[in-house]
Amino acid sequence: MAHSNLHIAGLLSAAAAASLTLSSPADAQETDKKAALTAPPTIYTDLVACKDVAESMARLACYDEKVAALETAQAPNKVVIADREQVREARRGLFGLTLPRIKLFDGDGDEGAQIEQVEGVIKSARTIRSGKWLIRLEDGAVWQQTEPARSTMRRPKTGDSIVIKRGSLGSFLAKVNDGRGFKVKRVVN
Repeated sequence: MAHSNLHIAGLLSAAAAASLTLSSPADAQETDKKAALTAPPTIYTDLVACKDVAESMARLACYDEKVAALETAQAPNKVVIADREQVREARRGLFGLTLPRIKLFDGDGDEGAQIEQVEGVIKSARTIRSGKWLIRLEDGAVWQQTEPARSTMRRPKTGDSIVIKRGSLGSFLAKVNDGRGFKVKRVVN
């Protein structure tokens, strides 16, 4: 009987391990993807590792080598160095676009906070075949109206101010000169 219980316990353990193994490759791939997107680049970690070199001349040689490699990688934009203000400006420029999650935009502090709205000035506005508005801002962003135009809607013009806010369920709402809001989506052209 004891042997039978041990055998059943062994089978249950094997089944549990097998179920973990079956779900594990997908989980491992997802974990690897997240780690790759959030890990600092190797060129940076190699430079930081130099601080652990005990002998001072070897540590200096390590720093010199890794800084030269970083400088070489930065010149052709293989590595991009940005300060917080540059990250904020990039996030503002990407507002409304669907992007993969990368550490650059998930940092600690206010540079990682989600942008809730952008303000701009209309560079041009025109209607497209569907009768909806296509609005280009001075910063180059292009937004398209997603709902039918209302007859009460004021025509957007060059020089008008516009505020685009994040709405519910991934939507965006635009207001021109504090007028009535209308739904828009960011388009790439």
